[in-house]
Amino acid sequence: MYRARAFISASVFAATILWLGSAVAVWAGTATSVNGLFYTGVDNSGVTLADGAQDSHWTVSYARVNGSGSTSSAYTGAAYVVSSSYIDAAWVANSSSYRWITAPGARSAASGGTLNTGGDYLPGNGTSGSNSAYYVYRLAFTIGGGGTGTITNNIQISMTIAADDAYTVYVNPASAPTVNNSGTINAGGTSAAASGTAAWNNTTSFTLGNSTASGGTDNVDFVIGTNYIYVVVANTNSLTGYSSANALNPSGLLVYQVGAGVTIDGTPVPEAGTMLPVVGALGLFVWRRWRRRSAPAG
Repeated sequence: MYRARAFISASVFAATILWLGSAVAVWAGTATSVNGLFYTGVDNSGVTLADGAQDSHWTVSYARVNGSGSTSSAYTGAAYVVSSSYIDAAWVANSSSYRWITAPGARSAASGGTLNTGGDYLPGNGTSGSNSAYYVYRLAFTIGGGGTGTITNNIQISMTIAADDAYTVYVNPASAPTVNNSGTINAGGTSAAASGTAAWNNTTSFTLGNSTASGGTDNVDFVIGTNYIYVVVANTNSLTGYSSANALNPSGLLVYQVGAGVTIDGTPVPEAGTMLPVVGALGLFVWRRWRRRSAPAG
């Protein structure tokens, strides 16, 4: 009898855990965590990287330079941290939590100089024509939760972007952004979530959100699993339209206040992994209640 009772108890405990798991699964598109949102210029622990180091989180996925778009290694790949000696006086300052980054192919001088050593000189003059240049930075992050597909509960991500010269933000676009010689961005019909011009000294935050509930912003769609933020940076040398200039000039991207400003249904995102102990404790509580009720009266 004791063995049978123990077997039933173990079976009920296992069934409880399975029930809890299935209950979570049916909450299709319900987010419980957000992970992988990194400031620019930091390592996996959030420690700032050295001058000229590569940023493994922010990648330049596409560049339009000298009249042609490309994903070749000349201007794409893991971004580089801009050396402190090349931070323009007009740029937002680096901090102990974030640093400016720039695209591969950056030089240490307007006339050329060394390659990918912390310099920030890149092609780009004007907003259209063969001398214009656009660099598409990408960050992948993960949203965990129940179900699959588009998330239905409320996620709000606050962020600040500074860029030389201008930026346009897309989240989970229908296609990875590209740019034509007229300066038109193609993101598969997906609308931009935010943009800014002459933004190298920008300190104004905006929000990426999927719901207007409780005063939230609704300008993007998030999904369970991997999500992508794309920032298209235009290097214009403060010129508009076609320009005959072809000199190199500074360009870069700074993103911060991302990890510190994320909420789910109005509540700050918990640390990764905190949901599992809660589920485990709930299962143990149910099991103990069942044992108490099934125990013979003494």
